[in-house]
Amino acid sequence: IGAGVGGHGAALHAVENGLKVAIVEGGDIGGTCVNRGCVPSKALLAAAGNLRKLKDDHLNKMLGLQIPGAVSYDRTALAAHATNLASTIRGHLTRSLESLGVTTLKGNARFEEAHRLRYGLPGRVDVGGEVTFKHAIIATGSTPFVPPGVELDGQTVFTSDHALRLEWVPDWLAIVGSGYIGLEFSDVYTALGSEVTFVETLPELAPGFDADIARLARRLLISPRRVEGHTGVLAARVKPGVRGVRPVIIELVDAASKEPREVLEVDACLIATGRVPFTKGLNLSALGVEVDRRGFVPVDTHMRVLAAAGGGGGGGNGAPDTTKNGAHHACHHRALPHVFCIGDANGKYMLAHAASA
Repeated sequence: IGAGVGGHGAALHAVENGLKVAIVEGGDIGGTCVNRGCVPSKALLAAAGNLRKLKDDHLNKMLGLQIPGAVSYDRTALAAHATNLASTIRGHLTRSLESLGVTTLKGNARFEEAHRLRYGLPGRVDVGGEVTFKHAIIATGSTPFVPPGVELDGQTVFTSDHALRLEWVPDWLAIVGSGYIGLEFSDVYTALGSEVTFVETLPELAPGFDADIARLARRLLISPRRVEGHTGVLAARVKPGVRGVRPVIIELVDAASKEPREVLEVDACLIATGRVPFTKGLNLSALGVEVDRRGFVPVDTHMRVLAAAGGGGGGGNGAPDTTKNGAHHACHHRALPHVFCIGDANGKYMLAHAASA
């Protein structure tokens, strides 16, 4: 379930082991990494890096290079470069599935019972159906997390999904969150001429990183750029604006006391507050499975999905989760022997996040 890099790799491995395989996918083959994450973001970063080098007069002089006229860029062509790269890789993944005989079923999956699921798309009667399976792998990945109080319009207040389209370059961009996603887009937008203001809840920018990496990131990606930061504050409310007419309003409050601090008026705001699992709508209760408050699917160390002991979904064949990391589940959960969950949907091994960092 899910044709991102995790689901694609799982499908190839299953075919190699002689299994008949189908992938259920409601969006684009390649998932977040190929279409809205690692691939297009790295394409933009590469372009931004080259632009910086071309504008670096000191470096050019040292290398004996002379660049006549002002260095500029074509926003549309730059965005098309990232889009085309994603499209090329998506095509490779699609053809690899086809060549191995993997069936692709278009739609979002919903479990009906232990070995049966339905799939379809909202408002579409031309796609969808029902399939039975012996084993299932949940590889639905993740989606941007949008905190309460934030109003998205996709134009002046947006997530990384929107930012990768590079529909415009604001003069002043606020980025809520200074993790790896925020730092990547700060690097791109400052190279293209934007001034960036970070809004970070924790006391320092680039939190959550290894201490040495965080210091390096601040020295290389923040200090030399047109970047400032507000730390120890929450964006309690973010109200969209209108490009060239009305600014985006960001109401900041103290992260500890929740007292009002100040109000920012910027051209645009990128919400980069992390990602959450894309598991809504799977109807995991049909398997006796409960996700946690963030939506992560519980698994043991073998990535077997954990169901409530005595719950539905496995016909009573599930083994107690007695693995080292799952020992605390043993009394109340059992591992389903036929349903697995990999990647961002389970929160154990955030491989795409590690790759991006």
